[in-house]
Amino acid sequence: MNDVNTSERPFVVLLGGDIADLAALGVVRRDATVIAADSGLHLAEPLGLRVSTVVGDMDSVDPTALAAVEALGTQVLRFSRDKDASDAELALSHAAALGATSLTVIAGRSDRLDHELGNLAVLFLPELHACRVELRVAGARVFRIDANDQQDAELQVACNVGDIVGLLPFGGDAHGVTTNGLQWALSNETLAVNSSRGISNRAMRDEITIFLQRGRLLVTVTNGGRDASA
Repeated sequence: MNDVNTSERPFVVLLGGDIADLAALGVVRRDATVIAADSGLHLAEPLGLRVSTVVGDMDSVDPTALAAVEALGTQVLRFSRDKDASDAELALSHAAALGATSLTVIAGRSDRLDHELGNLAVLFLPELHACRVELRVAGARVFRIDANDQQDAELQVACNVGDIVGLLPFGGDAHGVTTNGLQWALSNETLAVNSSRGISNRAMRDEITIFLQRGRLLVTVTNGGRDASA
């Protein structure tokens, strides 16, 4: 039986930064449309990906590498350095405009904490609301759940038993949080934005489910073999 969803439009967005262990990123879909944000272009070759579009102000990408892919037909969308959005936001917005329904964002670590925090913020772009988004960074996978008074939200995540799971409210308290498959279950509870209560949980099944009635959550999943100390 063929389980492929022919209506799905998978995209991969490559962000800048250093990645110490490419294998830890897991499987990256080769049938996805690939967008690089500026120096994210440099991740494409080691990951065996061909970039369809490079987006950004081009202040950190190697000009020779950029010229080479442009000569091969890669679209390059150049923006001014004096812009109101990060290269990551521009790349995610471009994916949304192209109809992405499944989006994997791959990011390295950098010396710019504001950029790394911004990469979490842009997961909640309104135009991505109907798109399943996964950020892979620092050996972890990060998902977002966004619910409001009109519509609850649910997230299912495949994982390994023993993986470390964090539930982090974003932008305010998260209300009506209910979980299935975690060691310390929550049932219609509130996670305060100024509390660390949701971190360092553990997966007890190979799939976990989080329900949210109102608010926003970042859900992190880290290999259970890593140090889980708080």
